[in-house]
Amino acid sequence: MDRRQFLTALPHMIAWTGSSEKPRVIDIHCHAGKGVNYGAARDTADPWTTFNDPRWLIAQADAAGVDTCVIFPITNRTYEAANREIARYVKRFPGRFIGFAKHDAKTEAGRIGQMLRQEVEQLGLRGLKLHGIPSDEMLRAAAELEIPMLVHPPAVDPLVDVAKRWPSINFILAHLGSFASQNWRQHLAAIRAARLVRNLYVETSSLVFFPYLERAAREVPAEKLLFGSDAPLVDMRVELYKIRLLNLRPADERLVLGGNAARLLGIGS
Repeated sequence: MDRRQFLTALPHMIAWTGSSEKPRVIDIHCHAGKGVNYGAARDTADPWTTFNDPRWLIAQADAAGVDTCVIFPITNRTYEAANREIARYVKRFPGRFIGFAKHDAKTEAGRIGQMLRQEVEQLGLRGLKLHGIPSDEMLRAAAELEIPMLVHPPAVDPLVDVAKRWPSINFILAHLGSFASQNWRQHLAAIRAARLVRNLYVETSSLVFFPYLERAAREVPAEKLLFGSDAPLVDMRVELYKIRLLNLRPADERLVLGGNAARLLGIGS
């Protein structure tokens, strides 16, 4: 079976086969909108800096059987306009998207708290995504607004330190600690941290070394593990199939596929 045949067959391979009602599937890690290189000629700029069409996401979600995608901006220098764009997509495609803001601790320093309050209270965004370690102004605003943070840090331990200091904030560690399994030891650190730190969760997107996902499924409580894909550049269908391969108990699979995300976001599962 070649890749095209595999992707064509995937919707049948990942279809819900449980005896009870199909669970709501929420992808906690998706990107949409215009980036810093929007309008650049094809093949001249990094695709995570150009444009991720929300319709591309919906097409993947429909093929995979994903009900709702948590979306946030791709790479920009500052994010005020990009976050407004995310809020427009949420309204344009009701029920398909939940919006998170994104901010940069350096380029937007001193303004993040005020912007984030407006984005949550007026635009309806439900969380914060960031690369790096959250700044104090991010942390103060997130605690006040009672929103989760989805964080892609340079390493696991610095985020663990922050999570311990801010127990009122729920932190979701992206990529089980290492994008594309670039550092497998960070997967191990993420698994240990998710077991030990009450308010630290892990998500599954873009994990290449599958044995570490299997280990996470064995060692991390099901209530602490969330499905994510990093779509649309990473194929949502393939990422969802990895969860099916774990052969989780039906109740645990429901939590991982959407129940945990729904609980952290305060929405119906």
